Amino acid sequence: MRRYVCALVGALIVWAAPAAAQVPALERPLVLPFSVVVDGDVPGGAGAGFWLGEAAALLLAEELDVRGIAVLTRAERVAAFASLQLPLSTTLTRATMIRVGELVGASELILGEVRLGTRMSITARVVGLESAREQMQATGEGPGTGIYEVVEQVVSRLVPATPGAPRHVDTRLPLGAFEQYVKGLVATTPAVQERFLEAARQQAPADDRILLALWEFHSTHGAHDKALAAVRAVRRDARRDREARYAAALSLIELRGFDEAYALVQTLHGEEPSPVLLNALGVIQVRRGSTPQTGLPTYFFTRAVDEAPDNTGYLFNLGYAYARSRNADAALFWLREVVRCDPADGDAHLVMSQMLLAAGRKVEAERELALARQLGTSVELEALTDRVPAGLERLTTRLESRPTDRVVAAVATPAQREQQELAAFHLARGRRLFEQEDDRGAINELRRAIYLRPYDDEPHLLLGQIYRRAGRLTEAIDAFRIAVWSRATVAGLMRLAEALHESGETAAAIVEARRAAALDPQSREARDLLARIGGTGSVRSDPHHD
Repeated sequence: MRRYVCALVGALIVWAAPAAAQVPALERPLVLPFSVVVDGDVPGGAGAGFWLGEAAALLLAEELDVRGIAVLTRAERVAAFASLQLPLSTTLTRATMIRVGELVGASELILGEVRLGTRMSITARVVGLESAREQMQATGEGPGTGIYEVVEQVVSRLVPATPGAPRHVDTRLPLGAFEQYVKGLVATTPAVQERFLEAARQQAPADDRILLALWEFHSTHGAHDKALAAVRAVRRDARRDREARYAAALSLIELRGFDEAYALVQTLHGEEPSPVLLNALGVIQVRRGSTPQTGLPTYFFTRAVDEAPDNTGYLFNLGYAYARSRNADAALFWLREVVRCDPADGDAHLVMSQMLLAAGRKVEAERELALARQLGTSVELEALTDRVPAGLERLTTRLESRPTDRVVAAVATPAQREQQELAAFHLARGRRLFEQEDDRGAINELRRAIYLRPYDDEPHLLLGQIYRRAGRLTEAIDAFRIAVWSRATVAGLMRLAEALHESGETAAAIVEARRAAALDPQSREARDLLARIGGTGSVRSDPHHD
């Protein structure tokens, strides 16, 4: 008998194993808006269900989050689509949707369909990004007004509940309020969006999701007093209270209530430290003026950069704060880090041009201003100036910004890689044409490489050599200066010194030759050049060299 029982248990285990394997665990899914099909006899026709695709995705993501799945939020989805310049709709091809999922670091896509007739059915399909194949499917069905129950059925089949797991507190909105809220999220015009969100608030006046949606709407349209009033209505025991208090601080900053904003952000940081809050404190100090008691802006920005070194917003703010305090060397150091990470940052190029001019480096300053104008900036300058404009500091609008930062970084990385590869292609062609003495073709290729990667020194050095052998010494000197500004090397400094010597600027040539010799005291070529152009005395590094 005992042998029979053991055999039966073993058989059951073997039989059950494939069934368990049919429900793979979700790791980090991205839930996309579902498509919607409305039967012709439904009152209102297709327009009656236009909001259901977003509603299904929103509810599904919330239910997965409650069950402990690290699902990407709607805010992350919106940020990803905005970065890729894609519409927030279900009209995308599956290949495009898979590409979005790969870029944002998702492990699976969840997409599907809502069918609305006398009853409602929702089908969700899970697509694994590694295989690009459908892994599982789940369907729920219920009354036409039973979207909550139908979504719960779907999630229960995707992620079976663990026996004994505690049930979460039900935070569902009344269905009417939820419908108005979702319609407000997907509305395409400001007037309609505001009308739906206000209708939702009338039905659920204390709901933190609706109040934060209203804050975002009013903030986007510059009505900061209305935005502040909306988030101040969020209860302290609400799930998103911390996010609401940070939103209130942002509104206070815009309304110039700096003292109250500073105290509020300090309280939030004391409860749970965050580089977002450190950055906000720095911005407040820039705008209201700092004191020894409240701390310098650079102190807060430095701490934010230490905690999030890849965040270009914090890097820019640190460089910008140094620029505002007229510390050109420190400003240039941090702003150059910004443009290394994001060469298309027009404001960073603009402030760099002003700091370079303040440091007496007019050629590099003019080049940076030209780049800023090509890329677009927050302010328009008619001429090169060393006066740093106010109001360029950057605030992070969401307290929990790490997911959004990760999304933006994930989107940017492949694009940057492609840009680097294309720049390397044009540089290689330019180098080959330079060696073949096809100067016209080489210049075109090198300019393309510089456009894609403006801080590579090699294309500037090659351009300088082309101009020099053509007798265009002024242009050669400018190209060599920019190459040295991008990265100081012995070769670059020597080429600059030689061009300066040939143009009759012997004193300047000796300075650059000495810099080359100081950079590599073992370089015989640098020492020979220094002797040839008449340099004497000890070799010292240039104090302005960064």
